[in-house]
Amino acid sequence: MGQWPWSRIVLADLLSKLESYKPGVIGLDVMFPEKDRTSPDMIANFYKRHFNLLDTVVVPKYLRNNDRIFADAISQTKSVLAIYLSNQKYNDESCKISSTFNATNLQLKDFDYVLCNTPLLQKSAHAYGFINSNQDSDGVLRRMALLKQYKDVAVPSFALALLKEIDSSVQIKGEKIEILDNQISIDKDSSFLLSFYPQKWYKKISAVDLLKGNVSANMLRGKVVLIGSSAIGLHDQLIVSSGHKVSGAQIHMTMIDNLLYNQVVVQPQIYKNIAIFLSIIFTLFLLFLLVKNRDITMLLSLFIGLLGYSLVTLYMLYNDIYISAGYFYLLLMINFIFISIAFFVIDSYRKRVYVEELNRSHVALLDSMVHVAEVHDIETGAHILRTKKYIRLLAQYIYEQTNHPYHNRLSPLIIEMLYRTAPLHDIGKVGIPDSVLKKPGKLTFMEYEVMKTHPDLGRHIINNAMKSYEQNEFFTMAINIAYTHHEKWDGSGYPEGIEGEEIPLEGRFMAIADVYDALVNRRVYKEEFSYAKTYKIMKEGRGTHFDPLLLDAFFEIKEKFREISERYTDESGM
Repeated sequence: MGQWPWSRIVLADLLSKLESYKPGVIGLDVMFPEKDRTSPDMIANFYKRHFNLLDTVVVPKYLRNNDRIFADAISQTKSVLAIYLSNQKYNDESCKISSTFNATNLQLKDFDYVLCNTPLLQKSAHAYGFINSNQDSDGVLRRMALLKQYKDVAVPSFALALLKEIDSSVQIKGEKIEILDNQISIDKDSSFLLSFYPQKWYKKISAVDLLKGNVSANMLRGKVVLIGSSAIGLHDQLIVSSGHKVSGAQIHMTMIDNLLYNQVVVQPQIYKNIAIFLSIIFTLFLLFLLVKNRDITMLLSLFIGLLGYSLVTLYMLYNDIYISAGYFYLLLMINFIFISIAFFVIDSYRKRVYVEELNRSHVALLDSMVHVAEVHDIETGAHILRTKKYIRLLAQYIYEQTNHPYHNRLSPLIIEMLYRTAPLHDIGKVGIPDSVLKKPGKLTFMEYEVMKTHPDLGRHIINNAMKSYEQNEFFTMAINIAYTHHEKWDGSGYPEGIEGEEIPLEGRFMAIADVYDALVNRRVYKEEFSYAKTYKIMKEGRGTHFDPLLLDAFFEIKEKFREISERYTDESGM
């Protein structure tokens, strides 16, 4: 007949039957905001309005209004009705809300509207309370409030209204509720965390069984009895922290039992703030240890901090105070992400500083070794300066030619390393006797064989000087330049006679720079050659002495080579 839940005549009969069992209090977790459409008066009006039929329903006057019958049953029992607070207007308000509870010092959630029962039913009830739930943002019900505010009135929850009927002295003072001579702590918004029980704990009976008299009187005598719905389609079910679904009646019964047996767990805001504060302080402490490079102490502190916080939360929970681990752990995790970023930045900075210091030490060591070569060979000083500038000039030119085959084998870093390591190409000459090294004129066969040992001597000198350092690309290039700058493209060079691409690229660069500088400058064994003769000799060496691709690039910028050779002469003292 379009009427839910049942006809109110049946509900009146249900209340009367319950009252005969002497319950402590009855709560109706069902709302009745509209009149009962199955009342004879309502049916007669329907036929008169739509079919212009006179009242043909023969029913005694006292049975013609189901709401009146239901209201009488409510007034004759110790019953509590449900109301619903909202910030959305459902209909015209027709009931006035009052309360005997004091909300001083509490921060109650405020509502603008209320959905009530019909005025007739609302007036017949002993009390009423809101049935709103407190779902968290994730849709899970964890806590319920005892009071909410409606137009400056502290409205009790459905559970609190039922408790008031059990113990009329129930009152709320600040962040405490006094019930049955007990003082129980609650949160600032009058809420507390619910401790739900296993499903079998909740005693349920069928309304049909009750009407048929199939229920033992001992089961209901002196108890708090709730009338509610078990129909899933009514959506009167919520998910709790255990993952189970519970009905509205179960939520209210849980609240009542938690309060009666002092199983209330609170979550004061101050503890949330303390947890957040501690998380920030702890994070800063870990960051301090990180900056001080005390990694072991940091990890040990992290373990002790997490363990300590866990033990504290368990102790507080034992004392009915819940401190959510998320306020500490989640914030710490977020902060730890920033610590990790900071660690990466700091570690990168340390590595960069270390590399720069290492490079400076390499350069200082190279400069010292080059200085030894300069002292030993008076011709070497300007020659070293010119050759490293030749190499950088040639390498930079090729790097700028994006279509050159060697473009991808060069980079600014490699060019800089070429420039830094080029001065070591003749470091092996410090092991050549002065009688050979400074001999004027042409060397004999044996003397030349001695001179040809300087690449291998150079390799050993660099290896021995840098054996305490980890082998890297920088050292490899220095050794290759010292050891292979006298190798020739056709394999006729020394000390190994390797050819073509077998010769390291840096060795091929050095060959061009070294030969060019030897030709255009005076040596103890020869006078300087003209540029024309130098170019002629070098061109003849294309594909035999020199890498053809590198030599072609040399001839494209040969005038810049000439500028360097003329600027940094042996007589200039550079």
